[in-house]
Amino acid sequence: MVEPSSKGGYNLRKRKKKDVADDMVDRISGLPDEILVSILSLLPLKEAQATSILSRRWQYVWAYCTTLNFDAEKNLIRLHELDREALELEMCRYVIWVDSVLKQHRALNIDRFRVSFNLGPRNCIDEWIQFAMRKGVQMLELDFSAYFRYLLIGKYRFSNKLLGISETSGLKSLCSEYIGFKCLKVFDLKSVDVDQEVLEYFISNCPVLERLAVYGSSSLVNLRVVGHSIALKYLVIRGCENIKTIQICDANLVSFCYDGYVRNLVLSNLPLLVEVSIVGWLPHDFLEITFFHLSCCLSQLEILNLNYMKACCERDPVIPSLPNLKRLELAIDDTENFALLHLASFIKKAPYMHTLVLRLNRISLSLITKGPFPNKKAAKCSHYNLKVVEIIRFAGTKRQIELVKYVMKTAIKLEKIVFNSVRHGLTGVTIQELTD
Repeated sequence: MVEPSSKGGYNLRKRKKKDVADDMVDRISGLPDEILVSILSLLPLKEAQATSILSRRWQYVWAYCTTLNFDAEKNLIRLHELDREALELEMCRYVIWVDSVLKQHRALNIDRFRVSFNLGPRNCIDEWIQFAMRKGVQMLELDFSAYFRYLLIGKYRFSNKLLGISETSGLKSLCSEYIGFKCLKVFDLKSVDVDQEVLEYFISNCPVLERLAVYGSSSLVNLRVVGHSIALKYLVIRGCENIKTIQICDANLVSFCYDGYVRNLVLSNLPLLVEVSIVGWLPHDFLEITFFHLSCCLSQLEILNLNYMKACCERDPVIPSLPNLKRLELAIDDTENFALLHLASFIKKAPYMHTLVLRLNRISLSLITKGPFPNKKAAKCSHYNLKVVEIIRFAGTKRQIELVKYVMKTAIKLEKIVFNSVRHGLTGVTIQELTD
């Protein structure tokens, strides 16, 4: 309310000063600690740390954040060109940063702990993981995949001490002081050297572990995921070049992603498996072998991602029925004469498919000059449930246009088609060309 002055007017200047003073009040600092911690948890860790200089009220608020993401991705491009001495200095700085945060951290628990810097086999990594274990970490991510041109370092391996075992005992013999991973739900390993024994140890000894991803482990040769008592639901194995066999039986797996030799798979009795992604490099019989190994779950699959770009399938494909498939992702080689037939067969065998994603070849001179598909035409059919189509690496070549035309004519109720195009000096494709 505006107060009248002694002269019968109104003191607007006094009112304005009061409004400004009200606007200057620090209302955020008055919020409960829980809300402030939630706000800071949304910031990058270094920015959250920087709030400690604002006032005494803010000095240790960041130290209660339950997400510790030591992300160095912004520096990795710059570090790629540094010499050995400069790289080692950056590594030391990263280690000092992580150590300082852990010393100041005050929260009782941690939801997520992520390290993203290639440090090699350092003892400090064991100490960091033990810290996360004591805090009941739920998501543990170790990303040591960064490559440095002028510094070749070995890969990190889990020590026996970290796993709670003595040097002479087996993995099943745990030390009495072992902390364990009782709360671990997500375990993501990139360029960590783990073998079968260690992975199966984690799968068996982490009672709530639901997601496991392993990228680039040369020591992983065999893997068994067997038994309904195992909590694991999502499994990713990629870039493990020495894999010989993967056996998954009688498990509760929902999603499985695998990059490797498809003959190595043994899958059986997986009633909950609805999502599969396979990247394989077998010539000629990739599809036949893949569907043989997936026979236990083909009727229940809802998401299927197949990448057989290098397969030379110069024959009619035999695609099994996929009655529950909702989303199909195919990386196909449209330089092959039977690519259109493969696409047509998949569309016909998945009558309830809603979304189709096609990853086409990277553009090359041979692809640009390639003529239309041979005269043998794909079987005509009408698909009434396909509504969304995405074409990745579309360059407007004759064969790619032919593939798109076939999809548009087949999908009777198509609602959206998305082109993720590439630019290589090719003439642009008009809507008229696709609809003619």
